[in-house]
Amino acid sequence: EYIEAVAAPIPLTVYSMVRYSLYDWVERLNDDDDAPLVHSVSYGNDEAQQTSIEYMTSTNVQFQKAGARGLSILFASGDQGVWGREGQAGDTFHPDFPAASPYVTAVGGTDFATQSVVGDETTWADGGGGFSDQFGIPDYQADAVAAYFTAAADTLPASSYYNSTGRGYPDIAALGGQVNLYCVAYDGIYGGVAGTSAASPVAAGVFAPRNALVLAKGDPPLGFLNPLIYQNAQAFFDVTSGINDEGTGIGFTAVAGWDPATGMGTPNYAALKEVVDAL
Repeated sequence: EYIEAVAAPIPLTVYSMVRYSLYDWVERLNDDDDAPLVHSVSYGNDEAQQTSIEYMTSTNVQFQKAGARGLSILFASGDQGVWGREGQAGDTFHPDFPAASPYVTAVGGTDFATQSVVGDETTWADGGGGFSDQFGIPDYQADAVAAYFTAAADTLPASSYYNSTGRGYPDIAALGGQVNLYCVAYDGIYGGVAGTSAASPVAAGVFAPRNALVLAKGDPPLGFLNPLIYQNAQAFFDVTSGINDEGTGIGFTAVAGWDPATGMGTPNYAALKEVVDAL
């Protein structure tokens, strides 16, 4: 409901598959000559819960193909903070796949800093984020990750909890927490929902009209978004407070600039338009 609420009048397409397979899904996209240009996906599991590293690598190849052909793919970063679906087991965090894939755009979660006041945001404690145990830091975020480790030196968890040489995620964030819920209608009843499964489609809905701008100029679609995101920090509202610890006291604290709690921040609709107009 919210991807269309934000992106309208761009048409909405829903892909549904009986068998859960990220690989099969993205392969199907790559085989679809008329695939929509912007996708939001709310599924994922911990890297350690995947079938194998080979499966993740093969899926990443399909993500690369999708980006190269002009598709933008955004994934929810997860709703269990740094601990992932495995929970607080052992002395290590549990990064998510495919949110921690270097070839997708991961969307974390925020809350309004003051309930019911649309304005400053803070980290949603349950928003997924961290560093991949399987994939290294991609070039497009190398400077941002290095700056984070310098800025957050006094707040970092013990180094044993995470892989400091891994791909950092999320890349961006949007409202996802439970301070102010999203209102939805289902079967004639109104209710509230939350989570990065709401944040991701909202962020995708912001990028879809920006994509329409470049197409109107006769330029190719935006495709893989992360290089554009990391080169244009001014196009996002930086979130500099909160920690994604799922209430355990151990997680990543938001700082100025990119961080593994809210990424580069939440999309600034007007500033993104200026960035895309300048392409």
